[in-house]
Amino acid sequence: MSKKNAIVCLLIGVLMVTAAGCGKRQPEKSADVVVIGGGGAGLAAAVSAAENGASVILIEKASFLGGNTLLSGGAFNAVDPERQKNVPMNDALLKELKSYLEMDESEFGDFGPTLATLKQQIRDYLNSGDTSVLFDSVELHTIQTYLGGKRTDQNGYTITGDFELVRTMCSRALDAIKWLESHGLKVDDKITTVLGALWPRTHSTGGGKAIIDTLSSAAKKLGVEIMLETKGTELIVENGRVVGVKAQKADGSELILRANKGVVLATGGFGANPQMRAEYNTYWPELPLDMPTTNSPHATGDGIVMAKAVGADLVGMGFIQLMPSAHPKNGSLFSGVWGSAETQVFVNKDGKRFVNEYAERDVLAKAALEQKDALFFIICDQKIVGDRDISNMLEKGDVVKADTLEELAQKLGINVENFVAEIAKYNSYVDKQEDPDFHKPNFGNYKIDTPPFYATPRSPAVHHTMGGVKIDTLARVINTEGKAIPGLYAAGEVTGGIHAGNRLGGNALADIIVFGRIAGESAAKGR
Repeated sequence: MSKKNAIVCLLIGVLMVTAAGCGKRQPEKSADVVVIGGGGAGLAAAVSAAENGASVILIEKASFLGGNTLLSGGAFNAVDPERQKNVPMNDALLKELKSYLEMDESEFGDFGPTLATLKQQIRDYLNSGDTSVLFDSVELHTIQTYLGGKRTDQNGYTITGDFELVRTMCSRALDAIKWLESHGLKVDDKITTVLGALWPRTHSTGGGKAIIDTLSSAAKKLGVEIMLETKGTELIVENGRVVGVKAQKADGSELILRANKGVVLATGGFGANPQMRAEYNTYWPELPLDMPTTNSPHATGDGIVMAKAVGADLVGMGFIQLMPSAHPKNGSLFSGVWGSAETQVFVNKDGKRFVNEYAERDVLAKAALEQKDALFFIICDQKIVGDRDISNMLEKGDVVKADTLEELAQKLGINVENFVAEIAKYNSYVDKQEDPDFHKPNFGNYKIDTPPFYATPRSPAVHHTMGGVKIDTLARVINTEGKAIPGLYAAGEVTGGIHAGNRLGGNALADIIVFGRIAGESAAKGR
C-alpha cells in the first residue's frame, strides 16, 4: 500500500470512529440504590434504603405502583402478644398445641432445636394454670411455616424452608408491622386467621392498597425517584459486580440506570406467565395454560430471568401455590363473602363438605380440583355479611342469597337434602368442637344458623410462585457457587427458599416487608 493510500485509510478510520461517537447514546441516570419493581417489597426496599441515607431510583414497568400487593387482602401474620391477648383459646386449639409435644425434633433437621424450645414453651403454658388466652410464639410460627412448606413434588424431591430465612421472617414480622404503623398505616387490633394461615395471628392492614399508599407516600417524602412504565431488561455487571440495570420505557426508548451501591430485585414471581409456569412446574400433575391467576398481569418472572443471566442460583422453582378460593372465571379474590378461616364451610356440587377448611392452601386446592368441575361453594350466613353492601356481587351472580338453606341449595342447583343435612351436621361439630369427618381443628364457635344465607362459588387459580432467586439473611442474591453476587439484592416473590413448597396464608406480607427492609438497608450500606 502506498503512503498516500495509507493516509487516506487512516483518515477514513478516524472519520468512522468520530461518526460512531456522535451517534445517539442511551441516556443514563444514577443513584446509590436502584430498585426494580414497585410492589410492596420494592417500595419497602426503597423506603428502607432512603432511611439509611441512600439516594434511590425505583422503576416499575406498570403505569402504577402496587404489583401483587395491591391485589392482596392485606393479611399479615405476626406473633403479637399485645393484640393476641384478646383472643381466647379453645379446646380445638389446645388439642392442636398438644400435638406438637408428640413430634420428634430429630426429624426436623435445622428446625429441630426450635421445636425443642417450642415444646418447653407449650409445657410451661399448660402448667401455668391459665390456658384461657391464646398461646403463640415466634417458635410456633417458625415450626408452622416449616410444616406448611415442607412438600414433595412429582419427581420425589422434598423441599423445606431455609431455617435462617424462616426464622428471620417470623422473628421480625411484628417489627415490620410497627414500622408500617410508624409511616401511618392503620392496623386493626382484631386478630383472625386468614385462609391457610393455620393459627390466629393474622393482622388486618386495611388491604394491600393501604400498604402501597403508605409506602409510596413515605418513599416520596424521603426523596425516592419513581419511574413508572420503565421495565428492567438486563443487569449490568462490571468486574464481577452488579452496577446497574438496562431499562426500557413504554415508548421503546432505552436508558441505563447506574447504582453506586446496589441493585434490589423486587419484580415479583411468574404467576402471570403460563409458559414459565409450565416450564418449571413439578408439583401439580397438570397446570393448564389457561388456568386463571390472582396475580397482576405484570408478574411474568422478569427479575428471575435477569438474575439467572448473571449467575444467580434458583431454588424451589417447581412449586406453585394455587389459591383454592378464587373466582371460577377470572381468578379474582374480591368477589365473594366469607369470614375468617375458622368460620368457613366448603361444600361441593353434591351439597357435601370435602375437606378440612382450616388446612393449608395446597391441601384445599388439591381437594377442590377433585370436585365436579373443580367448583365448590363457601357457605355463610348473615352474621358474616353484617352490614356490608354486597348488592353488586349479588347482581353479578358472584354471590347467591336465600332466606332458607333449602332455597339456597335450589338456587345453586345442588342436592337439597344433602346440603341441609350437611350444614346441620357441621353445626353439631361446632357444638362438640370436634370434626370426625375432616378433623377441622378450629371452628371459632361459629355456626351457620342466622338467615339469610349466602354462597360464593369458588375454584382454584394460580396464586403464588414459590421459587425464585436464592438469598441469604442480608437479602444478598447467591450465585450457583454459593457466594453472594456483589451489588445484587432481592426481596419478595422474586425470591425462593422461605416458603418452600407451600406458603402459609398471611406470610407473604410478612416476607415482603421484612426482607424488603433488609434488602434496602443492605444495599444502602453495601453489605
